[in-house]
Amino acid sequence: MDEKSKCPPPEKSQLEVMLTCPVCQDIFKEPRQLPCGHSFCMVCLDGMVDFGLDTPFRCPDCRAYFGVEIRVQKNYALANIAEDYRESLKAKNPGIVYCDCCPEEQSLAVKTCLKCEVSLCQDHLQHHLLLPAYMGHPLVKPLGDLDKRRCPVHEDAVLKYYCSMSKTYICNICAMDKKQMNLTMETNNLGRKLKEFMEQQFQVLEGKLQECKDSIRKLKEDLNNEMSNPNDSSINTVTVVLLCLWFIALYYAYSFSVENQNLTDSVKKQQTLLYNVYSSMAEYMIDSPLKGLSNRNSREGNHALTLDVDSASPFLMVSPDLQSVERLGKKQTLHDHPSRFNKVPQVLTTQCHSSGRHYWEVEVEGYWDIAVSYKSIRRKGTEGPAFGLNKESWSITHNDKGNLFAYHNKIKRELARSLKGNRVAVMVDFENGTITFFEVDLKNTKLHQFNAELSQPVCLGFGLYKVDPPSRVTII
Repeated sequence: MDEKSKCPPPEKSQLEVMLTCPVCQDIFKEPRQLPCGHSFCMVCLDGMVDFGLDTPFRCPDCRAYFGVEIRVQKNYALANIAEDYRESLKAKNPGIVYCDCCPEEQSLAVKTCLKCEVSLCQDHLQHHLLLPAYMGHPLVKPLGDLDKRRCPVHEDAVLKYYCSMSKTYICNICAMDKKQMNLTMETNNLGRKLKEFMEQQFQVLEGKLQECKDSIRKLKEDLNNEMSNPNDSSINTVTVVLLCLWFIALYYAYSFSVENQNLTDSVKKQQTLLYNVYSSMAEYMIDSPLKGLSNRNSREGNHALTLDVDSASPFLMVSPDLQSVERLGKKQTLHDHPSRFNKVPQVLTTQCHSSGRHYWEVEVEGYWDIAVSYKSIRRKGTEGPAFGLNKESWSITHNDKGNLFAYHNKIKRELARSLKGNRVAVMVDFENGTITFFEVDLKNTKLHQFNAELSQPVCLGFGLYKVDPPSRVTII
């Protein structure tokens, strides 16, 4: 036995002991809590149940017996704590990443290109920094798990979009599948409601027709009785009255029949209109009506919009794909940079534009600012760099009460509209000198428009001001 094998394993911290599954002796994964209060990994619990199918199940810790049927529930608090602890362990022990362009020798990578999906050393990084062909390629800290950025369902697709419902990244194919599934569900619900309405109307018509038939039958019987008694002196008058009532009943029966036919035709027209509306909605989801305004007159091309991590405040966390940013409760320890907002919780995009027309969409949550700003805006201090409180920026603000405000050069305007969804669009038109904010819906409702003579390159900016409610912005 060598000296290394004699060394005892490192002692676990108290927190790690509390987060260790008694069965697999690893950090909890999807912990499930038994009625006695003890928790185990879901896989471990399934294995114990399957192993002892012929014997009563007992808790491995306290040996409590729960009968034939075992009721378990997910321990959400323990799952979140275990996941955070696992991520902290990964952060303390980052893997070494080597350059993918150095086949002969292993050179340490300094950046990873998310678009090319390669890690680059300092020498091979120069092409991405200098050549125009690589403009817009997002560069982040070296990543050793690029395979995890591929969709587990569609292996050739890359995870690009953040799903706020599942709290995970999905590819563009999954995003389209989810939109089509939601559209199908809405169509089925609307069709079901329309069918129920039609059935109710038909039942009402059938009831009225049955009443008319009963009235006509009764009139015929009365008329036959009167005709069978020729000695009745009032037979002529009664006959005339009955005939009039009979014609009236026939008229109403005919009217109900026409109303039934008109209702049927109306339903068919509504179905056709509904089909056209949802076809338009599907086309809109695939290709926005304002998509043509995006870069039609732009020299810069169709590069993806990314966030500038060097400008991000220490109170903001930028996602690895440079597409999302959220507010943090504690200040991060970041190196000082001339471009960084050191006091105001703001961030700018890397790309700037100086001509043409441009259109962007973002998903928003919480207490936020969306701004169009000159790149030359001040970065240090509190009041000077704040979006909307200077001549260099134009912004709209959504506070924690749901109110909307427009800001420019310290002038505040309260907007009458309020957001019904969570998606906002921004359009900048250099030729007309306008900056317009929309809510993204079927009509692209205008929220506010600024008239501005744009004399410098502008970029998109975001400000996130509160942790509760959670504040987050994602570039679409």
